[in-house]
Amino acid sequence: MGAPTGGFGLLLTPSVSDGIERIGIDLSDRVHPIEQCEILDGEGSSILSRPLQAVAGIGRLALVESLMTALQPGTIHTGSSFVGFEADAKGPVKAALFSDGTRVEADLFIGADGVRSQVRQCHIPGPSLTPVRTVELVGICRQDRVPEAMRGRFLKTIRIGEGISIGLVPASDDSIIWYVQLDPRRWPQALLPQEQRQRWLLNEIQRWPVQVEETISRSDLNQVHLWRTTDRDLSPTFHRDNVLLVGDAAHPLLTFTSQGTGSAIEDALAIGDILDDHDSAGEAEMDHALREFARIRRPVLRERLLMGRRMQQQFLRPSRHCQLEVPVCS
Repeated sequence: MGAPTGGFGLLLTPSVSDGIERIGIDLSDRVHPIEQCEILDGEGSSILSRPLQAVAGIGRLALVESLMTALQPGTIHTGSSFVGFEADAKGPVKAALFSDGTRVEADLFIGADGVRSQVRQCHIPGPSLTPVRTVELVGICRQDRVPEAMRGRFLKTIRIGEGISIGLVPASDDSIIWYVQLDPRRWPQALLPQEQRQRWLLNEIQRWPVQVEETISRSDLNQVHLWRTTDRDLSPTFHRDNVLLVGDAAHPLLTFTSQGTGSAIEDALAIGDILDDHDSAGEAEMDHALREFARIRRPVLRERLLMGRRMQQQFLRPSRHCQLEVPVCS
């Protein structure tokens, strides 16, 4: 595996922050509290404003560094990719195999390798990913200090009915993560080669509120990521034998929820608690523990899955009768 490279930052909800604190990791000096979510129309007028409780933005690198400092030296190994499992014909997996020839034996294997998981494809296929209906351009604006108008605010601007919206959220006291959500059928410019896409974006943001235009124009557009957003129906369980899927490998969520990474962290905390309560590593006991994980996590994840799909549908085909939702799942 390589070190994480995707994305710039994320929102931490109370459940995630509390769980991280419970395992002894203090993020207080690395987050930017987000106290208000405001949704604007294309002219900059407010159409929804809601207070947020105990939500914070954090840079991805800052979060990864904090988590890794809590591990024993030598826990993480990088530089190779998963290629398959070694298993008996009718028994549990014995070892994971990697591209550099490494063979790792374990009682439990956890696949946390993202939306297009190799572990899932190899061992626990389950439901297919849904077709891509929306895409996102994601970037970061680094400044000496987040402007006063953006401090503590999650700001989203929507041009209703046009298939485009732009969000801004501070990830630290000196950086703002921004994203442009697009219907690629209406906005094929998002799929252009990098230089052409940059020219289009710089021209497009001149039609948006000044805070949006200034934030994006001051960013390094060579670092912008293009995400083809997708999800999949939930499986009844997230394991087969002694292989468990977590995070996007198990239950990718549409980015409208802002809770892909948060849900993965909750998964890790949940399976850790469950395994702490199971003393035996026998096959039957392990199966029971992994089924318990699915029983606990599925209701929460189902709500987030459905919320993301509602928000995507409202984005693509807005209705006067649909209420806008705050784009942060609890």
